[in-house]
Amino acid sequence: MDWKEFRQLRTELKRPLIMAHRGASAIMPENTLSSFRRAIDDGADIIETDLHFTKDDEIVLMHDSTLDRTVDATGHVRDYTLSQLKKFKIKQSPSEQNREEHIPTLKELIEFTNAQIPLALELKDPLFDQAFYGEKLITILSDSGLLGRCTVISFNKSRLKLVEGLAPSLMGGWITMSNIWPVHPVEFLGPFWPLLIINPLYVLWAHKLGKIVTPLDPTPERRLGLYLRLGVDVILSDNPGLTLREIERRLASQTRK
Repeated sequence: MDWKEFRQLRTELKRPLIMAHRGASAIMPENTLSSFRRAIDDGADIIETDLHFTKDDEIVLMHDSTLDRTVDATGHVRDYTLSQLKKFKIKQSPSEQNREEHIPTLKELIEFTNAQIPLALELKDPLFDQAFYGEKLITILSDSGLLGRCTVISFNKSRLKLVEGLAPSLMGGWITMSNIWPVHPVEFLGPFWPLLIINPLYVLWAHKLGKIVTPLDPTPERRLGLYLRLGVDVILSDNPGLTLREIERRLASQTRK
């Protein structure tokens, strides 16, 4: 599904599509292949993940710049080569201690999804401020035929502009905690969810400008009524299966009325 097909599907389904935040991260370890698999199995339409560079300039999927929180190792991602990082294990919940997982690469995620599922790739690594590193990402996406199925997202405007500018067909997405106006020159907007209350015309305005709106809210269940009323395009979720069931329940209830 590319972004043109995404817009068509959004219209046909008459509901927002689901973006899995670091996979099904409420259930499985975040940014792992098991988390992405669970998200897809539970109905996620888009996978969101975070990008960092290794010492040998491979792109791996990690939210933090350091390993300490999610991996049985310490130090910065950038301190290790990919082969060194692959020796470390992802931390598991007590019930999953028998599972052995390692830090995945972007290439592994693309192979896992057969390059068919849209990806929202957050440019976490400050190295993306340099064109050399942006071009590495573009090469991977281009070689996989994924430029039309990806959006690169960031809180950092200059970083986003640089990477997006390297490939005109690549969609850019700006995440903001404070800007209530949907006029930034990108197609994909990720406003922190209270901004939609401060400016209830945000989504309508964005749609008139041809933009896609995804509230920054990875635990959205309590606010789904608001998002459905406003007509947002994508809902971010740590638990895609739960979010999808709740959306379907609400829509069914509206139909019965």
